[in-house]
Amino acid sequence: MRETEKAAKQQEAEAAKAAKQQAEAAEAAKAAKKQQAEAAEAAKAAKQQQAEAAKAAKKEKADAEKAAKQQADAEKAAKKQKAEAEKAAKKEKAEADKARQEREGRCREGRQATGSRRGGAYT
Repeated sequence: MRETEKAAKQQEAEAAKAAKQQAEAAEAAKAAKKQQAEAAEAAKAAKQQQAEAAKAAKKEKADAEKAAKQQADAEKAAKKQKAEAEKAAKKEKAEADKARQEREGRCREGRQATGSRRGGAYT
């Protein structure tokens, strides 16, 4: 009877030990699952952050291209305006020179006709 009690106690101890090991294994599995979920969440957050960074970089690039285009357009417009102003100034100068030459020509003709140095009619 002693041996059966001893065997029963030993079996009971082994069963308790096995139950404890099973509980520890279940706890470890639970911890691993939690860690895996946290890793998945971190990966998701990293992916989202990367997508936002890519979107921001794309927007920044588009803004830079837009600014460069605006600057080029402004420079082109300024160049065109300068060319038009130079053309207008040249035309004005040509007209002024022509008018001056006509005046000088009339004065010269008047002086030659009258014999006067100052021009005008001889009286």
